[in-house]
Amino acid sequence: MEGSSHGRSGRKVIYSSVAVLAIVILASILGFQYLRAPPSTVTGITVGFVDVSNAHWPIYIAEDVGIFRKYGLNVTTVTLGSGRDTAAALVSGQIQIASMTLTSLVPAKLEGLDIVQVAATEKTRPLYLITRQDIRSVEQLKGKTGGVMTVGSGLIYVATITMLRQLGLDPAKDVTLVGIPASTAVMLAALQSGKIDFTLESEVSTAKKLGLNVLFYLPDIIEGLPGNGCATTSKYLRENRETVKQFIKALTEATRFFFENRDESKRILGKWLQENDPESLEQHYRDWSRVALRIPETAMDQVASILDALAPFNPKAMNADPSIFVDNSLVEELESEGFFSRVWE
Repeated sequence: MEGSSHGRSGRKVIYSSVAVLAIVILASILGFQYLRAPPSTVTGITVGFVDVSNAHWPIYIAEDVGIFRKYGLNVTTVTLGSGRDTAAALVSGQIQIASMTLTSLVPAKLEGLDIVQVAATEKTRPLYLITRQDIRSVEQLKGKTGGVMTVGSGLIYVATITMLRQLGLDPAKDVTLVGIPASTAVMLAALQSGKIDFTLESEVSTAKKLGLNVLFYLPDIIEGLPGNGCATTSKYLRENRETVKQFIKALTEATRFFFENRDESKRILGKWLQENDPESLEQHYRDWSRVALRIPETAMDQVASILDALAPFNPKAMNADPSIFVDNSLVEELESEGFFSRVWE
């Protein structure tokens, strides 16, 4: 009997150990599916962007949950303050990849900088027209001052002049556009203080809390404006093609993580934005889920739209070939290899 008792105890310990092991394995599969062991060779790259915003969400996710490491990348991120500074840093070699919009890339390329977009992460930017408290209609914009990041280039500038034309206003005569190359908080503060009367921003929840007016969601009235994407130099792409390819793969998997892990994605964005307001983070999640691209191919008609918008202000845009600004070859290569099908199956 004593031996039987010991046998039953031993079996209980074994069963218990097996159960614990099963739970650990299951937790590992569910909780750490993105944290696979990195390849033996790790490539260090620096990625730059204008500011910390929801535009770079896949980068934040890929960094925080280990997706970059999975694809053999050790990524350092830097904030550079403007599209021009980001383009200059790319060409000088200070950064190897830029998270930027075509609206910053195109003017830089027209000035002779060797940069090209290799992937798009958004269909468009989820921007809203935000105005001072006393401006409640688009008719009131005439004669007013609008804030943009940089006059002459950048998404906010191109989107603003495109929007004004759509509304029947002449960007050169009916309004004044001023550059405020700073953070969203500074732009909204400029609205509050009356230094500007309107701007395009994605921080709609914050704007409402500050008592500012949100007139409309820009993609509802304008089609074809680009969202964020990834750029590098032709030289770096030629010499480090596999590294750029791995970067695109990592961002695609990070986008999948975004859709599958709502709460964790909001937590990650909140950490980067230093934002802990649930309403604001939920607004960001809803907005970005509307524009996120599952296959990061750049639409060539968006390049043509930017050139048309810039032509009245930049003669070099009038006869430029849209194809020189984009290289979709890596995305096409990944698609032919079935990578996107496997990620989104």
